[in-house]
Amino acid sequence: MNKYFTPLLLPLILLCTAATGICNGVDSVRTLITPVQCFGMRNGVIHVDDVYGGLEPYYYSLDGESFTTNPTFDRLWAGNYTLSVRDGSGEIKEWKITIKEPAALSVKLELSKDQISAGEPFGIRAITSAEREFLQTITWSPEELFIKQDTLRHWLSIFETTQISVQVTDQNGCVDSDILTVETGSTPLYFPNAINTGNSGDNGYFTLFAGEGVKQIASMQIYSRGGGLVFERNNFPPNAPGLGWNGRWDGRFVHPGVYPYLVMVEFVDGKLKRFQGTVTVVN
Repeated sequence: MNKYFTPLLLPLILLCTAATGICNGVDSVRTLITPVQCFGMRNGVIHVDDVYGGLEPYYYSLDGESFTTNPTFDRLWAGNYTLSVRDGSGEIKEWKITIKEPAALSVKLELSKDQISAGEPFGIRAITSAEREFLQTITWSPEELFIKQDTLRHWLSIFETTQISVQVTDQNGCVDSDILTVETGSTPLYFPNAINTGNSGDNGYFTLFAGEGVKQIASMQIYSRGGGLVFERNNFPPNAPGLGWNGRWDGRFVHPGVYPYLVMVEFVDGKLKRFQGTVTVVN
């Protein structure tokens, strides 16, 4: 609970008889008001710390009907209340009191892009209603993805659909959280179905074109129609046509036709996957 109380001295005009000059009833009260800790909570407190004037014993009420000798009213919602104090003479005096509450703490997760491929880096941020300096803790999950916790922004990559959550706590101990399921599509892969040996550009080479989820081409093998090995290269990056097959075998262009290939791809998560197909050579 918020430990910062608001003391209020609530004065009242004295009621005195003209004949005797004797004042009746309570003059004023000193109250300690504890605001609601967090938005929507029911933990506000009104405590009558001292009563001035009037005759003991004193009785207290918030509804004007049920009186008690207990000067503390707890478990209160935020809002407006009427404090009634009755002294030993039976006279009742009233004061208006307001219990305040802070604005609601909220957090919402937002991605840097709408579509995410497996292994592709993306940004995620937590948008909060409170400024960063007023936040006590920030907790991300799953923990293995977030080595650094105490920040509202991250840059990461995932390889399968993952549920990400964040929880924030402010200086009052108020808490809010958000959960987001991040779905991943497969890493885009493209193997040309034909190359033109008469083209010195990218169309004259066979290789793998891929998204960021691919670490490297672990091996690439091209075979002749008779089963002979025409081309082989290991451990080279995708999207580099000049490192692929240019349609040559033993330094000469092969004859136009269909050539089988076998490619082993290594993804950034360490997994290997084999692809096979054919590429047509034209000139």
